[in-house]
Amino acid sequence: MKILDLRKQYKHLYQPSAKKIEAIQVPKLQFGMADGAIEKGSEPGKSPHFAEVTQALYGISYTLKFMFKKRKTNAIDYPVMALEGLWWVEDGLFDITVKDNWFYTLMIMQPDVITQEVFEEAQAEVRKKKGDSESLNKARL
Repeated sequence: MKILDLRKQYKHLYQPSAKKIEAIQVPKLQFGMADGAIEKGSEPGKSPHFAEVTQALYGISYTLKFMFKKRKTNAIDYPVMALEGLWWVEDGLFDITVKDNWFYTLMIMQPDVITQEVFEEAQAEVRKKKGDSESLNKARL
């Protein structure tokens, strides 16, 4: 079985030196992604939609991992990477204590062996197991 160690391969991106500042070139990377917004009166840790998006991305990511790990030929194992996010406000009023105007794109890095077709197959598999959801349907590679 081939093993892809994405954490080791991209260590310079995910565990940079704390002793020096340096400019780095970030290569083109592939992510499973889904967009959302924190509901009024809520915050990331209490937002049902945020939890649903997170669950959808991890569900797809673990399904992909095991699809490749269980293949009869050319099996590949790799770690599911950490959840990452891009955050912004659209009203121009950023205040760290006000979290219900935050928008986000949540992302989990996927290895290059993942194609659009395989991603959609994993999405369908998660849908069969967990049921349909808006977040699952909006997840994209």
